[in-house]
Amino acid sequence: MTDIQTHLNLSLRNKLDSIKDELTLNQIEFGTLKKPLSIEFYEKWLSNNYHAGMTYLQTHLALKKNPQLIEASLKSVISLSQAYFPAANADQLKTPARVALYAKNEDYHIWLKQKLQRIIQQLELDFPNEIFLPYVDSGPILERDMAYQNGLGWFGKNTCLIHPEHGSLFFIAEILSSLDTSTTTNTIEALPDFCGTCTKCIDVCPTNALTEPRTLRADLCISYLTIESKTVAPIELRKKIGDWFFGCDLCQTVCPWNEKFFRKKKITSMPGLETTALIDLSFEAKAELVAYFEFLLTASHKQIQKYHFGSPLSRSGAKGLKRNALIVIANKNLAELRETVQKIESSELQELATWTLLQLTN
Repeated sequence: MTDIQTHLNLSLRNKLDSIKDELTLNQIEFGTLKKPLSIEFYEKWLSNNYHAGMTYLQTHLALKKNPQLIEASLKSVISLSQAYFPAANADQLKTPARVALYAKNEDYHIWLKQKLQRIIQQLELDFPNEIFLPYVDSGPILERDMAYQNGLGWFGKNTCLIHPEHGSLFFIAEILSSLDTSTTTNTIEALPDFCGTCTKCIDVCPTNALTEPRTLRADLCISYLTIESKTVAPIELRKKIGDWFFGCDLCQTVCPWNEKFFRKKKITSMPGLETTALIDLSFEAKAELVAYFEFLLTASHKQIQKYHFGSPLSRSGAKGLKRNALIVIANKNLAELRETVQKIESSELQELATWTLLQLTN
């Protein structure tokens, strides 16, 4: 290792430690850009068609196998984690429907990317001739693999990255760089697997999407069915979705490592931590939910997109949110919305609307 490399690594380490506190990040680490350790597992997952309708995951395979196809000069990766519960950047929309904990924040693709840009601006002061490329869950790289190699957690049986102090309720992001950080003084050991014999995440999944440890079938996953999927869930899965309107957290909220995190933060009964497919609502909460669904089912797509601007919920699109509302209306037996459901004219949602009406018993 040369004196230049030693200076570079110490300078980078000091800079990142300072940035971590300034931006209230969980962790920030750097290491050499290497072949993904999980690439063979990932290729098998794709060959089993467990990625469902997310065809882009197959399309980007070559880039994920070799990130230097993105830019030949890339040599290192900076990995960071950002807690999203309790909310780090709370969404002011405060949706009355049941959503994944991460969706209680504003769209992280925007504000977390802004944090990466601030990091890059700081790094460019010291390393003006280097390349820095930010990624926040939107680029053709295996971010969890990179974060794992940089010691940010281990691969849990629920497929999430888990850290013994931070649990798994955090975003991960990466900055790929042309910096040469190869050194023996910054050797990072991947965290061991602390899941042990626990299978709580597998056992709690209503749709049995976790077919075995660390193997998720997207076409059975409630998060996929309510966010990424462009179609209506099969009839046999609709009841199992429960009242999840956008995403699902069950395989995380039952995790003992998250329970440890909750105790550390003295979090006991905050909404969103329920571990059942359906939760009870107060009279006021139910009224808010009915009003929200009334809006969704009667508003135009443009009105819905405008209402959810800046919220993660916009990811599902207007049609997806209408679809999700119909399933929750059925599973929560919101008979107050019967007439509204009857008036749905969309050919794409007609079958689902008919099914919803058949579930309403009052």
